[in-house]
Formats: sequence, C-alpha cells, structure tokens
Amino acid sequence: MRNSGVNLSRIGVGIVLFAIGLYKFTSKEAEGIFVDVSNSPILSWLYKLGSHQFVSNMIGSMEILIALLIFFGFKNQKAALMGGILGTCTFLVTLSFFFTSPTENVFGMEDWCPTPNGFILKDIVFLGVCLQMTIDNW
Repeated sequence: MRNSGVNLSRIGVGIVLFAIGLYKFTSKEAEGIFVDVSNSPILSWLYKLGSHQFVSNMIGSMEILIALLIFFGFKNQKAALMGGILGTCTFLVTLSFFFTSPTENVFGMEDWCPTPNGFILKDIVFLGVCLQMTIDNW
C-alpha cells in the first residue's frame, strides 16, 4: 500500500506512452510532430534517414518499447531501470522542444487554456516519474 501512488504513476505513464506511441503510426501524427522534431538539434537528423512517417514510426516504436519496459519493470528490476533511463532521456528531449520549436506560444497556454503545444507540459511529470524509477532501480 505504501508504494501505491508510485505504482499508479508508473502505470499511468506506461499507458499514455503506449497510446502516444501507437498514435505515431498515423499520418496525422507524423505530420503533427514534424515541426518539433525537425527543429530539434537532437532529433532533426532522423529525417535524413526517411520520410515523416518513417521518423514518426521510429519514435512511436521507442515510446512503445519504453512503455513495455515500464510495465515489465514491476517484475524485473533491469527492465524498470532501462525504462526509467530511456523515459528520462525521452522526456528531456521532448521538454527541449520548449526552446527549439519555432512557435509563438511555446508554453502551450492561451487565456489559461492548453493549446496544441501544451501536450508537452505532461512531460514534466513524466520526467519525474521516470527519473524516480531510475533512482529506485539503480
């Protein structure tokens, strides 16, 4: 019972990552992430490997892998550690979009309501969950 909040947080991150990873396989999402990914000094090179859909599929596959590692991490400490490390890296990269995306409203809020870029705000919490998972399983 003592770790229920931590476990629920991990399950939540895993579910959302899995769903977002699946969504990356759609053409709408492949086009939707192009501006952020192509302006990222960390990820922009991926477009030299293939199309918008190819890059989106690669990112989606990584998100699904991290989700599975988070889920398997309940039974396997190495899976939890890998899920925590990869999740931490992923959310650090996506949070960097705040500084690299050419948008007027980088923080995703307008009149106190989330805008399309506001989806990145969840990554602050997700980063904390994955960082804690890494620390707990180191």
